[in-house]
Amino acid sequence: MNHRKRLLALAVATTAVAAACGSSSSSGSSNSTAAAGGATTAAGAATTVAAAAGDSLANGTIKCTQQYKGKEVHIFSPTRDSETTPAAQELRNAYAPLEKCTGVKVVWDGTDQFETEVKVRINGGNPPDVADFPQPGGFLDLVKAAKLFAFPDALAKSVQADNVAGWPELATLAGKVYGQPTRANVKSFVWYSPAAFKAKGYAVPKTLDEMKTLSDKIVADGGTPWCAGIESGVATGWVITDWFEDFMLRLNGPAVYDQWVQHKIPFNDPKVKVVADAVASYLKNPKYIAGGDNGIKAIATTKFQEGGFPILQNKCYMHRQASFYSSIWPAGTTIGPDGAVDTFYLPVAKAGDKKVMLGGGNLMAAATNKPETFDVIAYTATPEYYFGVVGKDGKPDTGTAGLSTLKTFDTSKLPDPVQKGFADQLKSSEIFRFDGADMMPAAVGSGSFWKEATAWIVGGSTDDMLNNIETSWKALPAS
Repeated sequence: MNHRKRLLALAVATTAVAAACGSSSSSGSSNSTAAAGGATTAAGAATTVAAAAGDSLANGTIKCTQQYKGKEVHIFSPTRDSETTPAAQELRNAYAPLEKCTGVKVVWDGTDQFETEVKVRINGGNPPDVADFPQPGGFLDLVKAAKLFAFPDALAKSVQADNVAGWPELATLAGKVYGQPTRANVKSFVWYSPAAFKAKGYAVPKTLDEMKTLSDKIVADGGTPWCAGIESGVATGWVITDWFEDFMLRLNGPAVYDQWVQHKIPFNDPKVKVVADAVASYLKNPKYIAGGDNGIKAIATTKFQEGGFPILQNKCYMHRQASFYSSIWPAGTTIGPDGAVDTFYLPVAKAGDKKVMLGGGNLMAAATNKPETFDVIAYTATPEYYFGVVGKDGKPDTGTAGLSTLKTFDTSKLPDPVQKGFADQLKSSEIFRFDGADMMPAAVGSGSFWKEATAWIVGGSTDDMLNNIETSWKALPAS
């Protein structure tokens, strides 16, 4: 999940994952076969053999001549170590080959107050060398304020040419590149029970119409198609925003999605109402949710972590949730075509539509204009760095590395089959869009949107929800 949601909603999750996506087999389910129950063991220490003097890293762009001996590069990040997950340690240790190659020392500074502190440090004249932004909003604010440095030509060209569609655009402003995509995660998935589908002869849907037809068929057969939970403390409601974002992409396309996120169309625009009605046809449909109208209201008090658990008890068939959910299933839950649960890609609107993908991730930016700063950023994008985080000993990683955004990334080398399946889905996406709520002003995206969506679930009207969110946005000071 994005950083706001990670801080507020994943504090009680079983592991601090960066989230990933599930791969499609010929039947539409993921190719993952490994067990993923509960927290997994970190494999994070870098195992890449450092290049010898005279060699190079990052596809030859970084020379190994000890050119930065005695220098430090500080990375300021929202990722930090916890009692159960050495997340920051994993990310920092993976720079070992770069350190041996160039002599630079990489220092990782993690904080749970990143959004506030990064602005204070940069505006106060005490910038870190690298800022690890979990959201495009704060990143773009500082770019527009001329507080971050544009990348050198070679690095800029690699960002634009080498990453999955949608990511370079996030890092670019006025034709200049200011950010390196890293640690992507993906959300466009539906969790289900392969055994339950097989027992009933249900096929994985390929379009939204097929998913609706399947849901109606499950009802006709006496079953409950969907289960959900959106309770997340002060972040209650964020789950519904992900539903909106996924359906906005599918029903209206990326151009309208961008207009919506940027408030170039109002929140109560007819195009947004179409999306709300589509989401309501699932989450506010008493035939689709166990318990009817009372069951729908109970969604607001069901912990999001437990929202999909009824699948394991054969009480529902499907649960729409991001791939980070692989770390939340009870310990021992197997994931894959032959497992207790698996994922399928949330279908496109109609056959032939481009494969859209909703997700999040980080952008690494330069707050100092030094060659060692840019080389650390460049190395972060390489497969060598990525595998230094996930490890090469065949053990599943904790998800700290997220997913590589490189189009040429060799997913076959990933040691964990679940992670490999997730990475394959990201790589195969044709249009990527960042979590929309996280790109809206905080007062809306993680404020009125969450609040009004929750009120909507417990009985509020669609018009009231959309009008109230629009009113809150209009009340914001002009930027």
